[in-house]
Amino acid sequence: MINKFVHAGIVNPEELVTLKEHTENAGLNLVFLDGTFVLPTSNEDIKQNYQNKRLPGALFFNIKEIKDTTSDLPHMLPDADTFSNAVGALGITNTDVIVVYGQHGMVMGPARVWWMFKGFGHANIIVLNGGLPAYEHAGLQIETSAPIIPVPSNYTTQPFDETMVTRIDKVLGVAKDRQYPIIDARPANRFSGESPEPREAMRSGHIPGSLNAPASSLVDKDGKLKSREELTALLTQSGLSVENDQRIITTCGSGITACALSLALYHLGKSDVAVYDGSWSEWGLERSSTPVEQSS
Repeated sequence: MINKFVHAGIVNPEELVTLKEHTENAGLNLVFLDGTFVLPTSNEDIKQNYQNKRLPGALFFNIKEIKDTTSDLPHMLPDADTFSNAVGALGITNTDVIVVYGQHGMVMGPARVWWMFKGFGHANIIVLNGGLPAYEHAGLQIETSAPIIPVPSNYTTQPFDETMVTRIDKVLGVAKDRQYPIIDARPANRFSGESPEPREAMRSGHIPGSLNAPASSLVDKDGKLKSREELTALLTQSGLSVENDQRIITTCGSGITACALSLALYHLGKSDVAVYDGSWSEWGLERSSTPVEQSS
């Protein structure tokens, strides 16, 4: 039963009781993890939000801190030691079943955390469908007392799965030769170049030849991932052939919502998907010589 949710990539709030029962029966521990992220233009204090309200016993995974601190890009993938030390400090063990959620849903942050854990070899990682709003709407228990202080664990990782990530030199070649699809999760007005980027010193537009499927379009009005049929239709409309076995690259502003696209594709059974980690925060730099395309 645990594998059912792992293979789907998501679990509905109403299914958490069942997941918890099967986790306990397997002698494992169920961990809730707040993986919220907000754009740099936001003044919201998501760490304070977590302290005020969370799923029972939830821990906080700070994407802005658990990153490659040697890079001048916003939150690049950390190395294995940095990741294992950060996760161990949260008290998470290698056998834990993790359900990661977002304060505002599942698009901004949770999928990035899911992707990181999965890439580093943590098998039992699942995203809460609809995040905290869907959980509250289901009438489930919310914790408002002070968060628990975790007891550190000895967490270990595998080297990151290189099939799940790609870098600028590879993307340059793919964009030039149109080897396989590159799909961008940014809003349509940013993809087209009509609206400026939220980060300074950035050009507007998109990687030449790339497709656009805004991350916000992947979820329904309740913030839950759309059905497989709806996702297939949406991605097909964007120009992506989901029935094709070809490799796919996902990208966005800084590697966060690209992971939401990767999660949706994983939910559809697409396994050969790589996140362009630097995304537009690297490609779109004013000082960069990478080609940029704009569209109406």
